[in-house]
Order: sequence, then structure tokens, then C-alpha cells
Amino acid sequence: MKKILFGILSLLLFQCVNAEISVTYFGGAQRVSGSCALVKTDKHSVIVDCGTFYEEDGLPVDNKNINSVLINADALVLTHAHADHAGLIPLLISKGFKGNIYCTSATKKIVFELYDDGWNFEDIAQNYFWSENQRINCQQKQRGTVTLHWFNNCSKNITNHETLNKNITSKELQDTYNIKCKFCKKCIKKYLEKMAEQFIEIKYGDIIGLSEDLYFSLSDAGHIPGSAGIFFDIKDGGLQKKVLFSGDLGSGYSKLVTDKKNALKADYIFLEATYGGKGRGIYAYEYYSFRNILAEELKKGKIVWIPALALQRTQKVLYEIKKAKDDGKIDANIPVYSLSPSSNGLTELYDDEIKDPSFEKWFPKIVYDQKTLKPDEYKTSKPKRYQKPSIVISASGMMDKGVSFSLLRKLLPRKDVTVFLVSYAGPKTPAGKLKKGAKKIKTKYGIINVGAFVQSFDIFSDHPDINETVKWLGDDNKKTSVYLVHGSKGSLKSEAAVLKRKGFLNVRPAPLNKKIIIK
Repeated sequence: MKKILFGILSLLLFQCVNAEISVTYFGGAQRVSGSCALVKTDKHSVIVDCGTFYEEDGLPVDNKNINSVLINADALVLTHAHADHAGLIPLLISKGFKGNIYCTSATKKIVFELYDDGWNFEDIAQNYFWSENQRINCQQKQRGTVTLHWFNNCSKNITNHETLNKNITSKELQDTYNIKCKFCKKCIKKYLEKMAEQFIEIKYGDIIGLSEDLYFSLSDAGHIPGSAGIFFDIKDGGLQKKVLFSGDLGSGYSKLVTDKKNALKADYIFLEATYGGKGRGIYAYEYYSFRNILAEELKKGKIVWIPALALQRTQKVLYEIKKAKDDGKIDANIPVYSLSPSSNGLTELYDDEIKDPSFEKWFPKIVYDQKTLKPDEYKTSKPKRYQKPSIVISASGMMDKGVSFSLLRKLLPRKDVTVFLVSYAGPKTPAGKLKKGAKKIKTKYGIINVGAFVQSFDIFSDHPDINETVKWLGDDNKKTSVYLVHGSKGSLKSEAAVLKRKGFLNVRPAPLNKKIIIK
């Protein structure tokens, strides 16, 4: 009997000693973009986000870096729908990920609206086929595009189709033939219908058990509709730990989100540090300033160009323009051109929610009372000539791609144009250079002289400053191990220094591609 008891105790002790919980960041550590972490126990592994990378101070952009550890994970929990958190999920699934993907209903609706445009599909390798006639025409005339298909039911509609009979990305295909490509809408739809089967919608506060030893729940992060922090309750052998991922937190000043919930007490917190240790001193009255300056520029007969992120930032800008028109500050007849198809699709999605609220509402009551986000004279078609005065909204906010990039040569040199910068911009992007006062912008088009007046507004930020971050953490987490993510090296360093001065004892940047052992 003693031997049996000794054996059981030895086994339990062995399990306790060898139990290991770890967190590894494959993106979003030591930089802003590419958020992706793996929570691992002896029995299970769960991905937190799987986002795209963008260029940051010379850091590499590697959106094909999906490794076997991620592909073979049991599940993925998605904090929100921004590309740097959700953009690589289609690629992950194409490489064989079979697990469930958990997120809020709002996040699923928004992210699938973005995927519907072939968002980040360019790195997915498929056995594509296309019209040979289209390809030859595109090569010879150097215009037009070749539509890529990958589901066989499309082949019957193409009389003369060709393929390389191997998996290849659209980027590689374009380089091979020196052509421009686009994805077949029917193939995207079919791909997304299959992909949607892996998504499971959950509500804030629901406790989800992935096993008897691994639970998680979501809380409102106040960043964009549906955004969430993730609270894990993990038991492994003799260990029981509470691990919190902040996701991206709201600034506290957005009108299109509900209030974020403060952090629960945790053993480990992985905390976004986008703005580092800065107290930016933004206040709600700055929305009034935005509307006043907008009205003044329009009274001068200006074209006001607002390059903005397609998701959330564009809709926040529209909200303010509508309010200014409704209040009589801006003439209701001044046209508002919204030129990005992605932005417009998302605006429709937001408007659908406003007109028919879901069970868990996306917005505060005041937004629903407006009935729509669209101001009078809201237009989604590009005119041959912009009326003066008028408002032009385009994606991207950094002005380095999309409609914004195509407008650089047309609008930036003009003195009758005012540019409102309302989004974060990397220092090497056109918008980032404009924020620093550049008078010339170098692009692939050549040098563009800046004739436009440029104005920046921080109030539209969807991220917290250091004061909001400290408030979110609360006094209960002053002894918690805090790892900083989603920030430049400078931001991580400055936020760590300030948090330590505020009494948070264990703060450091999270390492990249290195296990953090949860003890």
C-alpha cells in the first residue's frame, strides 16, 4: 500500500515539476504589427491573433511566416478585426489550420466584410487558372487585369483557360507573366463560406472551456466594435495561472465604441504599448476643434482631403461630418466623397447595425439615435472633377497605398487643398513625412511638391496614452508580470520606464520567437 501511495505521489510530483505553461510571440513583439502569440500547455496550444506585418523602421515584412506550430494549434482567439491582428487568418487556414476561431459577433461580421475584398489573399498559394485571352491581352496592351480562379466550377465559364498546374501566389504569378491580377469574386465567396465554418461567435463574459484545464473569456476593449481582451484561466499539473491579453485598447475618447472594461487581476498581462510612455493630453473637446477647422477650410472654398483607415477611422470621421452638417456648421449641400470600396462596405455594415441593432450593441445609444452615419450629400463614386468646396475621404491613412496613394499626385501639390491627417502614420510613409512638415514627398511617381495645407488631429486615435493605460491596469496588478507588446522599441522602453515609476514592479518588453515561461 505504501508503495502504491508513494508511486501516486511521485507521479503527481513529476507532473507538477514537468508541467509548463508558456507564451511565445511570433509577431507584434518588439514592433507594432503582425500580432500573433501562442499560449501553450503540456496538452494544448491556442493562438491569440494572426495579423499582417507592415514596414516599420526597416523591420522585415514577412507575411508568409506561418509555421507548423501555429498550423497545428488547437484553436485561435481573435481580439479584433484590424489587419495587423486578423489579416493572416486566411493564409493560416490555407496552410492547414483546422481549429475553431473564437471572436465576438461584431468582429466576425467586420472581418468577413474585409476578407470579401480578397484582403491579404495575395500570399495564399493556390493552383490558379485564368483566361489565356485575358492574360495575352493584359501582356500586350499593359492594361487591364487577369482574373484568377481556383474552384473548378468556374472553369466551365472560361473557354480558353490556362494554369501552371502548381500552387503559386498571385504575387509570384504577376511577376512570372508581368501582368496585374485580381481574384474571382465567386471563388472568394466560396472560400469564405468554408472558412466561416471555423468561426465561433461568443459574447463578452462567456466562459469558454477548451478543455477541463483551459478556460477563457472576452471583455470589452473599447478599441473598435467587437474588440476584446482575453482572460485565460489555465491549470496544468500543479500550476494554475491567470493570463490576460489586453488586445488593442481604446483611447477612452471614441464615440463609436462602448466603454472598455478595466483589467481583471492576473498573474501575467500582455499589454499593448502603441504610444509608449506618452501622456498625449487629448480631450473630447478636440472633436469640436476638428469640426470648426473643417468648417473654416470649406468656407475658404477648399477641397478637404482626409486620408483615413478604412475600418473605424473613416466611420468616426463621417460621424463628425454628419454632426457638423446637422448642427448647421457646414452647408448640407457640400459633397462628401468616400472613395474606398472597403471603407464604403464597412460604413454600410455600421449603418446596418445602427438601423437594426444586434443583441449586444456595438455603439453607445447616441449613435443609434442618429439613425445613420452618412452625412447629407454622401457620395461613393469618384467624380471627374471635385467640386469646391468638398470633402474627400480615402484609404489608406498612411497614404502609401490604396486610393490615398493614387491621389497623391492629383491633390497634394494643390494650394486649394487642405489635408487632415487623422490616423497613425509610420515615419517613412507619405503621411508620416507630412506630419513632420515635409515640403516634398518622394514616391514611385517621382518627387511631389507639397502645396496643400496640412493639419493633424490626434483625437481620432483608437489607442490609450499612458494615463489611460495605468487606469486600465489598476492597483491590483502592480505586482503582476507585465509584458509589453504592439509598440516600437522606443515606445516599449518608455512605457516600461513610466509604469515602473507608477509602482508596477515587473514590466518588460516581450521577446520575439522566445518562450516566456509562466511560473
